[in-house]
Amino acid sequence: MAVPRAQLEAWLIDTASPDDALRSSATAAIASAEAVTGFAECLLAISAGKIPCIVSAPLFLNRFRADQNGTQAIAAATYFKNFLRAHWAQKEKIRGAERKNLREQLLEVLLRVDSIVLNLLTEAFRIVASHDFSGQEKSWQELVPALHNAVKNSDLVADVSTAPPYKTLNALLAIQAITKPFQYFLDPTVAREPVPPLLELISRDLLVPLHGFFHHLVEQKGFAPHDNVLLVIAKTFHLAVRSLSLQIGSHMPASVLSCLKIWIGDVLALLDIVNVDQTMDLSEQSSRLKVWKRCLQICCTLVARHRKHTEQYVDTTQQERYLYAHSKTIVNKCLIQDIHVAQERIISLAFDLLANILETGPGWRLLSPQFSSLLEKSIVSALVLRQKDVADWNDDEDEYLRKNLPSDLDESCGWRDDLLTPRRSALNLLGVIATSKAGILAGPTPNKRKKGKNKDGTAGELLVMPYLSRYPLPTDGTCFESTVRYYFGVLLAYGALQQFFKSQSAEYLKMILLSRVFPIYSLTPPSPFLLANANWLLGELATCLPEDLKQPVFDSLISAMLAENVGGVSWRPVRASAAAALAALLEEDYKPVKWFPLLQAIVSSVKSGADDARHALQLLTTTVETGEEDAAVHVPYLVVSIKDELLRHLPAPPDLQVVELGFSSMAALAHCWDSAEPGVSKKDEEPIKNWREGCITLRNTFAQLLQRAWICSPETPPSCLNDASVILGCLVKHTSDSSDMTRLKIERLVQVWADSIADWNAWDEEEDLAVFDAMEEIIAFNARCPLQQFCVAETPLPPAPPVPPRSILEGMAAFVSSGMESAYAAATWRACRLSHTLLHSTSVSFEGEAAVKLLVCRFTEAAFGRLTELSSFNVPLAKPLILVISSCYVGLPDIVEKVLSVAGKTKDVTEPFLQWAEAMATLADIDADPGLVLETELKLGVMCLLKLVDRLANNGTTEKIAGKCLESLLDAAVRLKEAQQTNKAEGEEDGNEDDDTNDNSEEYSEEVSDEEDEEEEREETEDEFLERYAETARELEEEAIEDAEGGTEEDGQDIELGACHQKIISW
Repeated sequence: MAVPRAQLEAWLIDTASPDDALRSSATAAIASAEAVTGFAECLLAISAGKIPCIVSAPLFLNRFRADQNGTQAIAAATYFKNFLRAHWAQKEKIRGAERKNLREQLLEVLLRVDSIVLNLLTEAFRIVASHDFSGQEKSWQELVPALHNAVKNSDLVADVSTAPPYKTLNALLAIQAITKPFQYFLDPTVAREPVPPLLELISRDLLVPLHGFFHHLVEQKGFAPHDNVLLVIAKTFHLAVRSLSLQIGSHMPASVLSCLKIWIGDVLALLDIVNVDQTMDLSEQSSRLKVWKRCLQICCTLVARHRKHTEQYVDTTQQERYLYAHSKTIVNKCLIQDIHVAQERIISLAFDLLANILETGPGWRLLSPQFSSLLEKSIVSALVLRQKDVADWNDDEDEYLRKNLPSDLDESCGWRDDLLTPRRSALNLLGVIATSKAGILAGPTPNKRKKGKNKDGTAGELLVMPYLSRYPLPTDGTCFESTVRYYFGVLLAYGALQQFFKSQSAEYLKMILLSRVFPIYSLTPPSPFLLANANWLLGELATCLPEDLKQPVFDSLISAMLAENVGGVSWRPVRASAAAALAALLEEDYKPVKWFPLLQAIVSSVKSGADDARHALQLLTTTVETGEEDAAVHVPYLVVSIKDELLRHLPAPPDLQVVELGFSSMAALAHCWDSAEPGVSKKDEEPIKNWREGCITLRNTFAQLLQRAWICSPETPPSCLNDASVILGCLVKHTSDSSDMTRLKIERLVQVWADSIADWNAWDEEEDLAVFDAMEEIIAFNARCPLQQFCVAETPLPPAPPVPPRSILEGMAAFVSSGMESAYAAATWRACRLSHTLLHSTSVSFEGEAAVKLLVCRFTEAAFGRLTELSSFNVPLAKPLILVISSCYVGLPDIVEKVLSVAGKTKDVTEPFLQWAEAMATLADIDADPGLVLETELKLGVMCLLKLVDRLANNGTTEKIAGKCLESLLDAAVRLKEAQQTNKAEGEEDGNEDDDTNDNSEEYSEEVSDEEDEEEEREETEDEFLERYAETARELEEEAIEDAEGGTEEDGQDIELGACHQKIISW
């Protein structure tokens, strides 16, 4: 029975109702109607339908009808798109004839529909086309001819007198939708992958015939009314020539390649009229700005990825001269006044295009005579301090830092397309110019050289550095005085020359820093804008600083990080850039002579307010991780000092980022302190005594912090559960008696933590390692100081509901079960190993027996469920899952059999149990890979197989499996005896083996070095490179498949057997 259209229309209108009950009822009704035949066709019809206006009706009534119709159409199109996304790939949901009719109706509606639902239906069409046209199905062969006919008979292409039925924009959006998936077709495992036949078909039958129409639109003067159509064609052309990778084998359809010259001509014609002289912020100008941006992106793609192709069809020198002329014209207009953000992106792309051109041989010959002009008229204009920079500084300091003092500038390169702002793109271009050969520089050079000498140096030596030296140091820091504005750009320029400075002598860089950078720190009055740039510059040059300058740089940065606000201007960017530069310096293995001044400065910044605290806490984490033993002695002082600031933001943090960074710093401090534990010495007991006193300080401080975060708050703990687990683990590790446990409220803290990890959903983030470590510490703590609510939680007192909360053990069991069911391979190994520990952790509790039954049920169900999802019971990840069930079976075999009897997908309730038994026998086999290797694994295998043999031997239907279990039992028993004997003798043989290994490794390294020297003498050909690239990709693909099922994740740690090992006979 079909859904009544009127009823569905009413439901769709109700989904936009302000009444929650009515909206929920309508949503539920629509969801229940999805299974009815014709549901999708009805939604599509409503999406395209119109309610006719009544001529004699009042104007407000017609407007109401139009608004109602628009709301209804949008709701229908949205439901239609989501329905297709969820069900189009499911053939049983939408069957053969219905599928074909629906996609044909969708195409027909899409080509005619109004703009109100155009984007929604285009997305719905893309879903269908991606599956039926370009996906594995490839059953929509008539789509390209249909779209060709639609364009030919559309309103902007066909003869107007014939009243064309289709809309050109709609047809072009459909063409763009079927072209877009092919930008990702690159297969790295194939050395020379051909262009897909479907992309060739689209290019030949749809894109190339569109050029005449594209040319006609390009020739229109001013801002054409059909700029949106022009933009769609430009996007589609860009998609067709775009390649996912920058490898040599870039892809371009042959049909496009044959007419590439005329396409480039029209793209350059559009760039002829780029306007960045005045602000363009009107809505009707938006599409033209996007067209210009897309044209520059097309040029970047052609220069960066298709030089080999374009050289065959286009005069390369002439092409790059045109591209250079257009991009130079644009960047020369990089003026001081504010412009629209899209215009800034256009200027940024023009700089990127010049960097692209410069990376090519002909491009360098073309640009090198113009380096001086580019530097003076374009690059410097983009770098100088503008009024907008001052406004950004005052309005949004974080945005100012992101745009102007980026921490991710990386090395300058002509192939980057992620710089986004004119200033960053200009800095990148400057870096590329500085490392280029100078060539024949146009215009006079500051230093006279003999004819031809400048060809041997770089443009950085002969042009950039002399040019920057023209700008004098400011005499004071007055904000908009001319020398300050230009020196602001000079400091940014030095920061972009990192690669150039690396090629120079240490004395040269030292001279530049002493004469051009350090004086900035002594200006009176100071300039915060110049100080922030100087800090950033020193951070960028941290990798190449001379050794004798690192201490002065360190001192200058500390003084900048402690600078206070002056002149009614916030100095936070100064302090933030200094903190980032200090972090960069420490990451380059710089060790300060004295660590305490840095740590004092960090603590002072943390206490200065939330804004400064964020950067200071990040620096603290870096300092502790790089300082190691040097910083460890100050950990108790730091923990106490940072705690007070964090407590101000808890339990309801006004700035969650400060709390998260603070917890991260505390976790780093805990790691640092634990790693600095001194050895026990009878001669000098002072170090261990001091360390134990520090442990007490950390323990008490961490307890206060977690109590405020977790116990004092009615809400759930903060999101930084990974770092909180490190803190909790450190707390319980350094608590040894019940009185401290009660005073520090450890049991309550562990309860809250266990309840939080029970709902863990961050397996993809690989942040679970700290949780596992904390769990092991808590289990060990429970053995020392039994927790009353470890196995069973107390029932809350009235008026709370008489439903007991989760116990600590239940929370940990839920986390471990989730790890076995859905975690990535390494976490699954850890979860399985910890499950053995949990099974034996209840021995100190009176409720242990009931708790073990609960654990056995949960672990068996989780492990077997994950086993059935693997491709085979013989893959590496199957091993820990099989052993989990084995450990459960050794303790409670009847419960395991009962759980497995309902876990199977067949009518035979014994089949899952027999599947596991056979898998266990196979795992214990001597030839199994992976097999039982460790002594504890062999012990567990022997115990489990003994029970299995006893269970299966008397059943005639399982004799074969019983025999296999018996054979594996005998093998495992022999290997267990051998392992016990080997472990005793291993200590005596280690020394001799190490000596032999060292000798052999030295000989081997010499042989490898000789072979590498021979290989370096011969350059790799293009074909060899592509084949090596493909071979590496194939290896990585195989490793990814193997890693997904645990091929390299076994940690080699013993599994916990509790008292069970005593049952093993001494062989």
